[in-house]
This record gives sequence, C-alpha cells and structure tokens, in this order.
Amino acid sequence: MFLTVDEIKDVLYRYQASEIAEDDNEILENGIMAGVSEVKAYFTASNQKQWSDGRPKYDVAKIFGATGSDRDPFVLRMCKTVAAWNICELSNVDIIYDQVKERYDNAIKTLEKIAGIGDYKNSPTLTPDLPTIEPDPDDDSKNKPFRYGSRPKFIHE
Repeated sequence: MFLTVDEIKDVLYRYQASEIAEDDNEILENGIMAGVSEVKAYFTASNQKQWSDGRPKYDVAKIFGATGSDRDPFVLRMCKTVAAWNICELSNVDIIYDQVKERYDNAIKTLEKIAGIGDYKNSPTLTPDLPTIEPDPDDDSKNKPFRYGSRPKFIHE
C-alpha cells in the first residue's frame, strides 16, 4: 500500500481520525485508497495524448508501487492531503473544515497543472522529477499530431 493509516497523522490528529471512523481502520483505509486513486488519476490523465503534445508519460505503476523512503515526498504529500479530504467527508468532528477544504483545493490545482487539464489546459504543465516511460523508437503506432486540411476535389470523368 502506497499510504498507510499511521501516516495520515501528518494531516489529521489521531483522535480526529478515530472519531470520524469510530475506531474502524477499514473506513480510514477506504478513504486513503480513494485519495491515492484520485491522485493517480491525475498522473494517468497525462498519458492520454502520449507524447504528442510534449507532456511526459509518467510511470504510474512505478510511482505508486514504491514503498517506504522510495516514495516521492511530493506525491506522498498530495496523497495525504487528498486522503484527508476523503476521510473528512465522512464527518466534521472538530476539524476546521475550511482549512482542510483549502488544502484539498490547492492539491487539486497542483495536480491539474501536472495533468494539463482544467484551468491549466492551455498553459505550460508542471513536470515533477518522477519516473517516466520513454517512447519505444521501434514502435510505428505512435500517436501523430492532429493533421487537418481538405481532400483534393473529386472530379467525375
């Protein structure tokens, strides 16, 4: 697992998480898995156009398959923030809702910059130093940039 329940203490106090989940770690694990999946989706979104627009294709399996100190701290922090939001959706014990919501919105904006979507669709993308998949030079099935124009006029003879 990329992120564990014990590591959530950076973004939620233990007593807050305990009250939200009513001492059921499965609820916390579901919130964590949902958060990691959401962050993973942003890194996968850049794979849709596969190099034709210049964005790197991230090795999502390698990034989110890492454990311990091999994990990228930037991605881990984003996962914690988004997971905290998913857990806080369950209840608002005495957590400052606005503060958690603001952090979540900032994390999503950063992930949109990486994916090049949303408000950042036509602006330069943010490219963190993460493992990428290099294109196969022998692969002829690469996506080519969009081509436009008209066909030559058809003449009946």
